[in-house]
Amino acid sequence: MRGRRFRRSSVKKKSSKDRREQHEELPFYEEAPLVDPSQIRSNTLNALEHLGNQRFPLPPYTEHLQRWMKDVATLMSDFETQLPQATDQQYRENTAKTLSDLQSALNERTKTETDASSKLAGRQRRLAAYQSELSKLDQDYKSQTHEMRKRHEQSSEKLRREIQRLDEERLRILRTKPTLIQRLLRRSDVDLEERTNALRSRKDALGDRKDSLKSDLEKLRTEYERKRKEITDQLNALHEELIGSSDSKLDDAVELRNDACQNLRRQVDMAVDKLLEQRDSNAAEGKL
Repeated sequence: MRGRRFRRSSVKKKSSKDRREQHEELPFYEEAPLVDPSQIRSNTLNALEHLGNQRFPLPPYTEHLQRWMKDVATLMSDFETQLPQATDQQYRENTAKTLSDLQSALNERTKTETDASSKLAGRQRRLAAYQSELSKLDQDYKSQTHEMRKRHEQSSEKLRREIQRLDEERLRILRTKPTLIQRLLRRSDVDLEERTNALRSRKDALGDRKDSLKSDLEKLRTEYERKRKEITDQLNALHEELIGSSDSKLDDAVELRNDACQNLRRQVDMAVDKLLEQRDSNAAEGKL
Protein backbone atom coordinates (compact mmCIF):
# COMPACT_ATOMS: atom_id res chain seq x y z
CA MET A 1 0.00 0.00 0.00
CA ARG A 2 1.11 3.46 -0.73
CA GLY A 3 1.80 5.78 2.15
CA ARG A 4 -0.20 8.90 2.84
CA ARG A 5 0.47 11.65 0.32
CA PHE A 6 0.74 15.09 1.75
CA ARG A 7 -1.19 17.71 -0.09
CA ARG A 8 0.80 20.61 -1.56
CA SER A 9 0.22 23.83 0.26
CA SER A 10 -1.94 26.32 -1.60
CA VAL A 11 0.53 29.12 -0.79
CA LYS A 12 2.84 29.66 -3.71
CA LYS A 13 6.54 29.69 -3.12
CA LYS A 14 7.99 33.09 -3.42
CA SER A 15 10.10 33.69 -6.43
CA SER A 16 13.66 34.99 -6.26
CA LYS A 17 12.39 38.34 -7.53
CA ASP A 18 9.88 38.60 -4.68
CA ARG A 19 12.52 37.67 -2.15
CA ARG A 20 14.87 40.29 -3.60
CA GLU A 21 12.20 42.98 -3.43
CA GLN A 22 11.37 42.02 0.15
CA HIS A 23 15.06 42.18 0.99
CA GLU A 24 15.30 45.61 -0.54
CA GLU A 25 12.34 46.81 1.51
CA LEU A 26 14.04 45.87 4.75
CA PRO A 27 15.57 48.83 6.61
CA PHE A 28 19.24 49.32 5.76
CA TYR A 29 21.44 50.72 8.45
CA GLU A 30 24.59 52.42 7.27
CA GLU A 31 27.26 53.57 9.64
CA ALA A 32 27.63 57.33 9.63
CA PRO A 33 30.93 58.46 8.11
CA LEU A 34 33.52 59.62 10.58
CA VAL A 35 33.92 63.38 10.78
CA ASP A 36 37.45 64.70 11.01
CA PRO A 37 37.30 68.05 12.87
CA SER A 38 40.90 68.85 11.97
CA GLN A 39 40.22 68.43 8.27
CA ILE A 40 37.05 70.50 8.45
CA ARG A 41 38.96 73.20 10.36
CA SER A 42 41.75 73.22 7.76
CA ASN A 43 39.30 73.54 4.88
CA THR A 44 37.37 76.34 6.60
CA LEU A 45 40.51 78.27 7.59
CA ASN A 46 41.91 78.05 4.06
CA ALA A 47 38.63 79.25 2.58
CA LEU A 48 38.49 82.19 5.01
CA GLU A 49 42.08 83.08 4.17
CA HIS A 50 41.21 83.12 0.48
CA LEU A 51 38.08 85.22 1.01
CA GLY A 52 39.97 87.66 3.22
CA ASN A 53 42.50 88.36 0.46
CA GLN A 54 40.04 88.44 -2.44
CA ARG A 55 40.26 91.67 -4.45
CA PHE A 56 37.75 93.46 -6.68
CA PRO A 57 39.71 95.77 -8.98
CA LEU A 58 36.87 97.41 -10.89
CA PRO A 59 34.08 99.51 -9.36
CA PRO A 60 31.24 99.60 -8.62
CA TYR A 61 31.92 97.34 -5.64
CA THR A 62 28.38 96.99 -4.29
CA GLU A 63 27.51 93.78 -6.15
CA HIS A 64 30.95 92.29 -5.45
CA LEU A 65 30.66 92.97 -1.72
CA GLN A 66 27.15 91.56 -1.47
CA ARG A 67 28.19 88.37 -3.24
CA TRP A 68 31.33 88.13 -1.12
CA MET A 69 29.33 88.53 2.11
CA LYS A 70 27.00 85.75 1.00
CA ASP A 71 29.99 83.47 0.36
CA VAL A 72 31.32 84.11 3.88
CA ALA A 73 27.93 83.42 5.47
CA THR A 74 27.58 80.19 3.44
CA LEU A 75 31.05 79.05 4.48
CA MET A 76 30.34 79.60 8.17
CA SER A 77 26.98 77.86 7.85
CA ASP A 78 28.68 74.83 6.25
CA PHE A 79 31.20 74.67 9.06
CA GLU A 80 28.46 74.78 11.70
CA THR A 81 26.49 72.09 9.86
CA GLN A 82 29.48 69.76 9.71
CA LEU A 83 30.54 70.36 13.33
CA PRO A 84 27.41 71.39 15.23
CA GLN A 85 28.97 70.15 18.50
CA ALA A 86 31.71 72.79 18.15
CA THR A 87 29.34 75.74 17.99
CA ASP A 88 28.87 76.60 21.64
CA GLN A 89 27.33 79.84 22.90
CA GLN A 90 30.61 81.73 22.96
CA TYR A 91 31.34 80.77 19.37
CA ARG A 92 27.86 81.75 18.21
CA GLU A 93 27.98 85.12 19.98
CA ASN A 94 31.46 86.00 18.68
CA THR A 95 30.82 84.96 15.07
CA ALA A 96 27.39 86.60 15.03
CA LYS A 97 28.91 89.88 16.24
CA THR A 98 31.74 89.68 13.71
CA LEU A 99 29.35 89.00 10.83
CA SER A 100 26.92 91.68 12.01
CA ASP A 101 29.66 94.32 12.34
CA LEU A 102 31.05 93.34 8.96
CA GLN A 103 27.63 93.54 7.31
CA SER A 104 26.99 96.96 8.86
CA ALA A 105 30.36 98.28 7.66
CA LEU A 106 29.80 96.95 4.15
CA ASN A 107 26.28 98.38 4.09
CA GLU A 108 27.70 101.77 5.01
CA ARG A 109 30.25 101.52 2.22
CA THR A 110 27.53 100.45 -0.18
CA LYS A 111 25.43 103.44 0.81
CA THR A 112 28.40 105.77 0.38
CA GLU A 113 29.19 104.29 -3.01
CA THR A 114 25.53 104.52 -4.07
CA ASP A 115 25.40 108.18 -3.03
CA ALA A 116 28.66 108.88 -4.84
CA SER A 117 27.38 107.08 -7.92
CA SER A 118 24.16 109.10 -7.81
CA LYS A 119 26.09 112.36 -7.49
CA LEU A 120 28.39 111.32 -10.32
CA ALA A 121 25.42 110.52 -12.55
CA GLY A 122 23.92 113.92 -11.72
CA ARG A 123 27.18 115.69 -12.57
CA GLN A 124 27.44 113.78 -15.82
CA ARG A 125 23.87 114.78 -16.74
CA ARG A 126 24.70 118.41 -15.96
CA LEU A 127 27.90 118.11 -17.98
CA ALA A 128 25.98 116.75 -20.97
CA ALA A 129 23.40 119.54 -20.58
CA TYR A 130 26.09 122.25 -20.50
CA GLN A 131 27.82 120.75 -23.53
CA SER A 132 24.53 120.59 -25.39
CA GLU A 133 23.74 124.18 -24.41
CA LEU A 134 27.18 125.31 -25.55
CA SER A 135 26.80 123.53 -28.88
CA LYS A 136 23.36 125.09 -29.39
CA LEU A 137 24.75 128.53 -28.54
CA ASP A 138 27.49 128.14 -31.16
CA GLN A 139 25.00 127.00 -33.79
CA ASP A 140 22.59 129.84 -32.98
CA TYR A 141 25.40 132.39 -33.20
CA LYS A 142 26.49 131.13 -36.59
CA SER A 143 22.89 131.03 -37.81
CA GLN A 144 22.11 134.56 -36.56
CA THR A 145 25.33 135.92 -38.03
CA HIS A 146 24.58 134.32 -41.37
CA GLU A 147 20.99 135.59 -41.35
CA MET A 148 22.08 139.11 -40.41
CA ARG A 149 24.64 139.23 -43.23
CA LYS A 150 22.10 137.80 -45.65
CA ARG A 151 19.51 140.51 -44.84
CA HIS A 152 22.20 143.18 -45.10
CA GLU A 153 23.36 141.84 -48.44
CA GLN A 154 19.81 141.78 -49.82
CA SER A 155 19.08 145.38 -48.80
CA SER A 156 22.53 146.55 -49.94
CA GLU A 157 22.08 144.91 -53.30
CA LYS A 158 18.86 146.84 -53.77
CA LEU A 159 20.66 150.11 -52.95
CA ARG A 160 23.53 149.27 -55.29
CA ARG A 161 21.09 148.69 -58.14
CA GLU A 162 19.48 152.10 -57.44
CA ILE A 163 22.89 153.74 -57.30
CA GLN A 164 23.82 152.17 -60.62
CA ARG A 165 20.55 153.34 -62.18
CA LEU A 166 20.96 156.91 -60.87
CA ASP A 167 24.56 157.02 -61.99
CA GLU A 168 23.60 155.90 -65.48
CA GLU A 169 20.84 158.54 -65.63
CA ARG A 170 23.26 161.22 -64.45
CA LEU A 171 25.78 160.27 -67.12
CA ARG A 172 23.06 160.28 -69.73
CA ILE A 173 22.03 163.81 -68.71
CA LEU A 174 25.64 164.96 -68.90
CA ARG A 175 26.09 163.49 -72.35
CA THR A 176 22.81 164.80 -73.76
CA LYS A 177 22.81 168.33 -75.18
CA PRO A 178 20.02 170.40 -73.66
CA THR A 179 17.38 171.88 -75.92
CA LEU A 180 16.69 175.58 -76.18
CA ILE A 181 13.74 175.35 -73.81
CA GLN A 182 15.79 173.31 -71.35
CA ARG A 183 18.52 175.91 -71.44
CA LEU A 184 15.99 178.70 -70.90
CA LEU A 185 14.29 176.81 -68.07
CA ARG A 186 17.56 175.34 -66.82
CA ARG A 187 15.74 172.01 -66.81
CA SER A 188 18.82 169.92 -67.49
CA ASP A 189 20.59 171.43 -64.52
CA VAL A 190 17.64 170.62 -62.25
CA ASP A 191 17.47 167.00 -63.46
CA LEU A 192 21.20 166.61 -63.00
CA GLU A 193 21.06 168.02 -59.49
CA GLU A 194 18.15 165.71 -58.58
CA ARG A 195 20.02 162.67 -59.85
CA THR A 196 23.18 163.78 -58.07
CA ASN A 197 21.39 164.33 -54.76
CA ALA A 198 19.56 160.99 -55.05
CA LEU A 199 22.82 159.27 -55.91
CA ARG A 200 24.55 160.82 -52.90
CA SER A 201 21.64 159.81 -50.65
CA ARG A 202 21.75 156.20 -51.81
CA LYS A 203 25.53 156.04 -51.31
CA ASP A 204 25.17 157.47 -47.81
CA ALA A 205 22.45 154.92 -47.07
CA LEU A 206 24.71 152.13 -48.30
CA GLY A 207 27.47 153.35 -46.03
CA ASP A 208 25.04 153.56 -43.11
CA ARG A 209 23.97 150.00 -43.79
CA LYS A 210 27.57 148.83 -43.56
CA ASP A 211 28.08 150.67 -40.28
CA SER A 212 24.80 149.29 -38.94
CA LEU A 213 25.80 145.75 -39.90
CA LYS A 214 29.16 146.14 -38.21
CA SER A 215 27.49 147.45 -35.05
CA ASP A 216 24.85 144.69 -35.00
CA LEU A 217 27.48 142.02 -35.54
CA GLU A 218 29.56 143.43 -32.71
CA LYS A 219 26.56 143.41 -30.35
CA LEU A 220 25.72 139.86 -31.35
CA ARG A 221 29.31 138.74 -30.84
CA THR A 222 29.53 140.43 -27.42
CA GLU A 223 26.34 138.76 -26.21
CA TYR A 224 27.50 135.44 -27.62
CA GLU A 225 30.87 135.64 -25.87
CA ARG A 226 29.19 136.62 -22.58
CA LYS A 227 26.87 133.61 -22.66
CA ARG A 228 29.64 131.31 -23.82
CA LYS A 229 31.90 132.39 -20.98
CA GLU A 230 29.09 131.80 -18.48
CA ILE A 231 28.53 128.24 -19.73
CA THR A 232 32.27 127.56 -19.99
CA ASP A 233 32.79 128.68 -16.38
CA GLN A 234 30.06 126.28 -15.28
CA LEU A 235 31.68 123.49 -17.29
CA ASN A 236 35.10 124.16 -15.75
CA ALA A 237 33.62 124.16 -12.23
CA LEU A 238 31.86 120.89 -12.96
CA HIS A 239 35.08 119.36 -14.29
CA GLU A 240 36.78 120.32 -11.01
CA GLU A 241 33.98 118.59 -9.08
CA LEU A 242 34.41 115.46 -11.18
CA ILE A 243 38.17 115.44 -10.62
CA GLY A 244 37.63 115.88 -6.87
CA SER A 245 35.11 113.04 -6.73
CA SER A 246 37.43 110.70 -8.64
CA ASP A 247 40.26 111.40 -6.20
CA SER A 248 38.08 110.26 -3.25
CA LYS A 249 36.66 107.12 -4.85
CA LEU A 250 36.11 104.04 -2.68
CA ASP A 251 38.25 100.92 -2.70
CA ASP A 252 37.16 97.29 -2.35
CA ALA A 253 37.44 97.31 1.49
CA VAL A 254 40.03 94.53 1.44
CA GLU A 255 41.51 95.51 4.84
CA LEU A 256 38.11 95.52 6.50
CA ARG A 257 37.16 92.19 4.97
CA ASN A 258 40.50 90.60 5.79
CA ASP A 259 40.30 91.68 9.45
CA ALA A 260 36.84 90.12 9.74
CA CYS A 261 38.00 86.87 8.13
CA GLN A 262 40.99 86.67 10.48
CA ASN A 263 38.63 87.11 13.43
CA LEU A 264 36.40 84.33 12.08
CA ARG A 265 39.44 82.09 11.63
CA ARG A 266 40.30 82.57 15.30
CA GLN A 267 36.75 81.67 16.30
CA VAL A 268 36.83 78.49 14.18
CA ASP A 269 40.25 77.56 15.50
CA MET A 270 39.23 77.97 19.13
CA ALA A 271 35.95 76.12 18.62
CA VAL A 272 37.67 73.08 17.10
CA ASP A 273 40.38 73.13 19.79
CA LYS A 274 37.70 73.00 22.48
CA LEU A 275 35.96 70.15 20.70
CA LEU A 276 39.14 68.10 20.39
CA GLU A 277 40.07 68.75 24.02
CA GLN A 278 36.61 67.63 25.09
CA ARG A 279 36.90 64.43 23.04
CA ASP A 280 40.33 63.67 24.49
CA SER A 281 38.99 64.24 27.97
CA ASN A 282 36.01 61.95 27.36
CA ALA A 283 38.29 59.25 25.95
CA ALA A 284 40.58 59.46 28.98
CA GLU A 285 37.65 59.12 31.35
CA GLY A 286 36.39 56.13 29.38
CA LYS A 287 39.67 54.29 29.89
CA LEU A 288 39.45 54.83 33.62
